[in-house]
Amino acid sequence: MASNPLLGVQVTEKLTRQNHAMWSAQVLATLRGARLERYVNGKAVAPSEEIEEKKADGKTVAVSNPAYEEWFAADQQVLGFLLASLSRDILAQVAISKTAAEAWKTISDMIASHTRARTTNVRLALATTKKENMTVAQFYGKMKELADEMAASGKPLDDEELVMYICNGLDPEYNPLVSALVTRVEPVTPAELFSQLLSFETRLELQLGTGSSSANTAGRGGRGGNQQMRGSGRGNQQMRGRSNFGRGSGRRGRGQQQQSRPNQQNQQRRNFPTGPTAIHDSNGRPICQVCFKTGHTALECWHRFDENYVPEERHVAAAMSLYSMDQNWYR
Repeated sequence: MASNPLLGVQVTEKLTRQNHAMWSAQVLATLRGARLERYVNGKAVAPSEEIEEKKADGKTVAVSNPAYEEWFAADQQVLGFLLASLSRDILAQVAISKTAAEAWKTISDMIASHTRARTTNVRLALATTKKENMTVAQFYGKMKELADEMAASGKPLDDEELVMYICNGLDPEYNPLVSALVTRVEPVTPAELFSQLLSFETRLELQLGTGSSSANTAGRGGRGGNQQMRGSGRGNQQMRGRSNFGRGSGRRGRGQQQQSRPNQQNQQRRNFPTGPTAIHDSNGRPICQVCFKTGHTALECWHRFDENYVPEERHVAAAMSLYSMDQNWYR
């Protein structure tokens, strides 16, 4: 060859065990531009080193093959280019290669096993990473980094796979958004998903009155707190029910009106069923277990936190008459 087309060309990304895809992209682009890729993919088959040449006296002798010398010169140029693009630890394992194709195969075999293990670990990370206390931007950034790592290892994810992994890692607060996205006819791109998640997170923050650092944490905490309050309210209601109906003698001591009520009415209160909607009137409306009025339950009663409240006798009598007619519990 008259000149070396690879002379002075440098690969900025030296090959390590973590960047084979980026390294090979640069190397192959350079070799293709110089029309020398066939020396690493095995298409440039080496010709015979010697050929037979017939002399003037009729004898045949073996002489060097000019075609082989041409091939060997080009091959060594490619081999030198490859060796110059390797990091020290990779170079130590490839230095014994005699041809460019041999060096390329050694590199490919060495990286292949490492790449398989790496892509498996990254896929597991994608499948198990959860948003939890991260913001949408932090969670999306982490998932995008894992996807980029897959691409760097030569196994890029398509958009649908990445969207699936991101949706799988979201908290239950985002289920309405995920349900709306998966039922769409048009595919969702990762960028569009990110935009929708940011909007949904902002809405959660406005509704829950939380800061931008962790809307989902506050959402879980807020709901958990509300559930505890509701549970506490039910517990207090049941305790008030037992207190109102089981401490008749104590209440009678508080005022003349309570003292005048017969023990039979207190016994009726103790026997009245408890629960959110323990009994209904003839029209199907619930009867409150606190004030004994129809149309609402104890959880909605204004008097449920008033320990001194005493229901009107006529409402108690009406409720107990219905209860004597229907002994079934309703939940």
